[in-house]
Amino acid sequence: MGLSPHLQTGLAFMAAGNLELARCLEEAAADNPWLELRLPMRPNDAPPTEAAACGPTLHEHVLLCLPTLIHDASDQPVALAIIEELDSGGFMVRPLRDIAARCGVPTERVEGVLRALQRIEPRGLFARSVSECLALQLTEAERKTDRLNRLLRVLPMLTRGGIDAVALASGLSVAEVKTGLARLRGLDPRPAACFAGAMVRTRVADLIFVRDGSSWQVTLNPDTTPRAWMACAVGPTGRRDPAPSRSRREAHGLVTALERRNLTLLALGEILAHEQGAFLSQGEIAQRPLTQRAVARVLRLHESTIGRMVNACAAATPQGIMPLQRFFCRAVRHDGLAGTSAPAMIARIARLIATEVPQKPLSDDQIAAWLSDAGWPVSRRVAAKLRARAGIGNRSEPRVSAGG
Repeated sequence: MGLSPHLQTGLAFMAAGNLELARCLEEAAADNPWLELRLPMRPNDAPPTEAAACGPTLHEHVLLCLPTLIHDASDQPVALAIIEELDSGGFMVRPLRDIAARCGVPTERVEGVLRALQRIEPRGLFARSVSECLALQLTEAERKTDRLNRLLRVLPMLTRGGIDAVALASGLSVAEVKTGLARLRGLDPRPAACFAGAMVRTRVADLIFVRDGSSWQVTLNPDTTPRAWMACAVGPTGRRDPAPSRSRREAHGLVTALERRNLTLLALGEILAHEQGAFLSQGEIAQRPLTQRAVARVLRLHESTIGRMVNACAAATPQGIMPLQRFFCRAVRHDGLAGTSAPAMIARIARLIATEVPQKPLSDDQIAAWLSDAGWPVSRRVAAKLRARAGIGNRSEPRVSAGG
């Protein structure tokens, strides 16, 4: 049993910004008389450019193929969690045990769902290494060939020790290694390269944050948010046709999915306004730790749903239009700093460096001592790590602060 069309539409809408939504709805309305739209004007100063050839993105392709790969409805949440961890190169980026823990299922079950997903075309997607990517592209007969399997197991040694090292580690002759490598060179270590890249666009705001006294109000951007509703289609007699039709059901599903997506986006914005009000007012130096998992828990949604929306949308703030990812960050891992975010600490270090005497640059020990005296106790190692993340060199290098 595959994903229902309504569920596929809902997932796609959650992963789209306002302008992308408008394009999808416009295409749907062209063939559906039941769908009425109010579309935003396309901004003249934000022309889209493409990072790759036209066509579906990798994730769009995977979601389209999902019903043919996963037939058990109970495995669909696991499959979606795996898809969420697929990087732009088509490789898995998180251990299966972590996905299993997040889904509350045994690792063996996640492995089974992964094997089903690995049957997708082009072969090689959902691999956990280049060796596995190439192995997935071999024919059934080749996968049973001991020679190629032995070669794949030690393939990373090729870049370090050359053919001789691979031959020694695999127990194959140099001639056998050369023959095997010739076969592997005919495979594609980048099977996701054929898919369209993400659209590179000048950001437009999906949400607007406005200060209201001591708090912040958030609204959907009326200039970019598409609206959709059911049309009053009539038959030849001039009377409304009460008979259900496929196009009518599809229109109703699109309207419902859009309403759910907009309500979810607005609820997400309200949480951000409440949790990151100081960040909106003062910038990163006042940013609090906030994770997508915590927001998902409040909204009673899956973390991957929030992740899709956060990746797709942006907000208008006093600091300009910024992607929603900017509102999320983790706490500095240190005793006594549970409520301090890494961006806030980095901003404080950048300010401190901006006031130092150039002839006497501060050491990491001095930075750590200053932070501790100010009420943010960190070790020298943590201070050094945060300084490096701010793009500031150590005291032995000529440096300016990240903001200088």
